[in-house]
Amino acid sequence: LPVHFLAHLFLWMGKGAFNAVNTLAFALLAALVSFHAFGALRPFRPYAWLAVFGGLWLLTPAFGESFLWVTGASNYLYGMLLILLFLIPYRRLADDTDAFARRGVSGAVVMLPCGVLAGWTNENTAGALFILLLCLLLWRLAKKKTVPLWFYAGLAGVAAGLCLMVSAPGEQARLGAAGGTGGAAEMLRRAAVITVKLGRFFWPGILLWLLLFVLFLRGGREKKTLVLPLIFLLAGCAALYSMALSPQMPNRVWSGVLVYFLISLLALWNARGARIENARVRVAAVSLCAALALACYAREARGLAATKSAFDARSADASAQLALFEQDLRLASVHGSGARFDAADPAGDITDDADHWLNQALARYLGAQSVTAD
Repeated sequence: LPVHFLAHLFLWMGKGAFNAVNTLAFALLAALVSFHAFGALRPFRPYAWLAVFGGLWLLTPAFGESFLWVTGASNYLYGMLLILLFLIPYRRLADDTDAFARRGVSGAVVMLPCGVLAGWTNENTAGALFILLLCLLLWRLAKKKTVPLWFYAGLAGVAAGLCLMVSAPGEQARLGAAGGTGGAAEMLRRAAVITVKLGRFFWPGILLWLLLFVLFLRGGREKKTLVLPLIFLLAGCAALYSMALSPQMPNRVWSGVLVYFLISLLALWNARGARIENARVRVAAVSLCAALALACYAREARGLAATKSAFDARSADASAQLALFEQDLRLASVHGSGARFDAADPAGDITDDADHWLNQALARYLGAQSVTAD
């Protein structure tokens, strides 16, 4: 409900307003990943923010669908924003911030509805959030620290939001239409496919995580500082392998998994005590990132421009038919370029079946009776 409310809101506001808000939202997402990795006791680190940006930029399999497409961003960018914003008090509590530990009933009154909203976002990332909170709870109990009332209230809210989402009739109808959960053998097959894709999509980040882990073990650091990176890594694995319950896993779903993974990676970097002290190396790294981004823009610009032109032409065609009081529209299906930054499906976004849900959604958006691919 929260993320689809945002999708409808942005569609109503228009693409120009969405573009401005979405740019700030993406910047905030990178800042929140950095915050959860380093904690409230560390000052803002611009190079860490840039590292998050680079990780999202390079490793997100369907960047356009996850962060640039209005509906996709509403689900996957803003869904993770809600989750990470909700997690701020828990992350501060993990730093043993006394001010948050002392808040009682007033904090619970706030955290309960916030937990419902965070749990009512996406099935896999919200489920991972619930597991993450349980791990933080066990960690705090193991340290023999008091657990404030708001902690339990937020946890209960997440559970309620998650239950509201997965038990909704529309959720069950969509799952059934896609083929259902299937048996154990089918779920194991999906988990194997997910593992192969994990290696294909995230291999640079996985290698870096393993390298930092080895350096951490050889560096003689306190083992307790490894807890937080492992908790976020577990959350990422939960968000990923819970998709074995689903008959479909579009590439845009991987962005939420990546967010948890990047927090774990940077938290491990922080636990290792790693820092690039040489200013020239830092400047060179920033310059390289800028050059790569510009090169990527230059390479993809033509394909993205063609996709935009196709959408604009179809919108003009739809407006012309509606102006002639046509209600059963015949419109071109838009085919994307196939690039990671192109949100349009290369196979086309509507079909020749007016009853297909994609056609029906476009017809409702345009205010027409039906839409058929020409």
